[in-house]
Amino acid sequence: MDRGRGSCAECEDTLLSVACPNCGRLNRAGARYCASCQTPLSAAAARLHPGQLLDNGSYRVVRALGKGGMGAVWLVAQTKAFDRLAVLKEVVEYYDPADAQARDRAAERFEAEARTLGELKHPGIPDLYAYFSEGGHNYLVMEYIEGLDLRSALTREDDASGQLVPGNRLPTDEVLRYVGQICEVLEYLARRQPPVVHNDIKPGNIIVDQHSGRAVLVDFGTAKTRYLRPGGRPDRANESIYGTVGYAAPELYRGHSEPRSDVYSLAATAYHLLTDDDPRDHPAHYPELDTLPADLEEMLQAALAPEIADRPSAAEFRQQVEGYLAGESAPLRVLTFPGGEAAGTRDELLALAVTHWRYAAGILQDGTMARWLRRVLHDHSAAQAAEEAVKQWPQDPDAALDTLLRRLQPSLLPAAAMELRTSSIRLPGVSPGQRIRQAIEVVNRGPGVLRCEVLSTQPWVKVSPTFVCPPGQVCAVPIEIDAGGLVVGESHLAAVTLTPADGDPEVVPVQIGVTSNRATPARSAAQARTPMIAVTPEQIDLGTVEAGDLSTQRARLTVRNTGGAVARVRVEGAPKWLLIKPESFSVQPGGQQAVELVGRVDKVRGRKQHVKLTLAVEGGRNRQVEVRLRIKGRGLFGW
Repeated sequence: MDRGRGSCAECEDTLLSVACPNCGRLNRAGARYCASCQTPLSAAAARLHPGQLLDNGSYRVVRALGKGGMGAVWLVAQTKAFDRLAVLKEVVEYYDPADAQARDRAAERFEAEARTLGELKHPGIPDLYAYFSEGGHNYLVMEYIEGLDLRSALTREDDASGQLVPGNRLPTDEVLRYVGQICEVLEYLARRQPPVVHNDIKPGNIIVDQHSGRAVLVDFGTAKTRYLRPGGRPDRANESIYGTVGYAAPELYRGHSEPRSDVYSLAATAYHLLTDDDPRDHPAHYPELDTLPADLEEMLQAALAPEIADRPSAAEFRQQVEGYLAGESAPLRVLTFPGGEAAGTRDELLALAVTHWRYAAGILQDGTMARWLRRVLHDHSAAQAAEEAVKQWPQDPDAALDTLLRRLQPSLLPAAAMELRTSSIRLPGVSPGQRIRQAIEVVNRGPGVLRCEVLSTQPWVKVSPTFVCPPGQVCAVPIEIDAGGLVVGESHLAAVTLTPADGDPEVVPVQIGVTSNRATPARSAAQARTPMIAVTPEQIDLGTVEAGDLSTQRARLTVRNTGGAVARVRVEGAPKWLLIKPESFSVQPGGQQAVELVGRVDKVRGRKQHVKLTLAVEGGRNRQVEVRLRIKGRGLFGW
């Protein structure tokens, strides 16, 4: 069989003799990076296994996540944060281990890169939790984004079997919406000093957050700030190849990257999503571009220009995308939702909005829904209703969507179910004239948005008249207690009533005791040397959970130091099923500390739990907090 250039199968097998430790692909002898996933082909790359503990037991490996830009990527549990999931990325750098100076420089570069990533704060970028080195390996610990990456819908090679999995191109408006969101991330990165360049944008590195519906750019393991000198000249001493073949801009192969290098990669990603034609099969060539609408083809062609100066910036690219979506170049005929479902009428749009609530809230908030209603359906009244809902709730997409649906078709809305987490508020030691902010925690157990009216029986308890809580969320209803004008030495009682739109009202009693702040000079001097704490709330109800659930919702205590000395506090009396973080802490005078509580349902024995926690204060007066939990029984014997 002719394999080209006179090669034979035996010779080719000899040349492809280095197996990638990440994806298993065979690479040519002497290759430094895997041709498929860019994992370093070095014995230095760590091979972790599920259950392995890292960083003095702070992280437990759960499973491999697959292909990272500069090393292996793992899902880990943070053992000191209630097993919260995170992403662990190994960052591999090549240097001579025998060269102490080279080793020190590599360590300094790693720390500098971690510091840069830790400063990035944007909804389209995962947070960096920590970084550490262990056993000669460098690791980043980053936020775990739950959701599917954009590669999952395309034709691709299965990571486990190596078989080709058929896929489909994504709808145009969905692709461009995600592209616009990633452009916002690139604009933010370009404004940093020095600019941050991701260097590996591709479908597999864009995850759609299942909670917010937003596109998130992940895998910053190859992000660089150090390869640019002033004026944009490449640093040849650190020249290397970054990114993934097919998506990487031409200048990356010359050891140079700048913000518009990411624009090129994003345009190549958009091409792949719009055509299902993998650019890795023919780098720097995009043969299916001419199958796209002319205006869209021209827009991508400009972003894929070989010369950096000919490409738009991320801001310019976003403006072009938004213009296209707004119908300035090509009006959209249908509005697509995750999974390929499409709306062609107003009724279809509203029905899909209920099914895909988070996604619909996002496209309502960013104006996509109103533009489509006005420009495509010519439904000006519905478009105006969408705009008014966003104007009414500019910071609350869930409330805006709920308002729109109630106005246009309220019969579609599913019911909400309110459950109180705060049964009462008691503050025994309030000073005259003191103002205290508290919160009533509420859980929405139903599938619909919870809307409540809030009333207070006393003017010294101030509340907002309404609040909105999304499905499945724990929400805080803020209240303010004003002790000004209340009689000193007496107990005062008020009630806060929460009335759901489709349910029965719930009442939360608020009781405070106003005490005199007068004290003798000797007592005041003693107080100045004594730690004193106030704890709110004094009662916590973790609610009712199913016996098969893993854990309860999180609850929070606030510990304030009202004394004149540092308060050293330790939480005592917690049963094994109740996790508390932190268990011990110090609070400066006038400061406060949040304490989180969560119940491990699988460790509870019995139907009802009522425990008293003691917050022991070194050299001061202890405080107590009551915690309640109820378990729904099931099975033959009700358990």
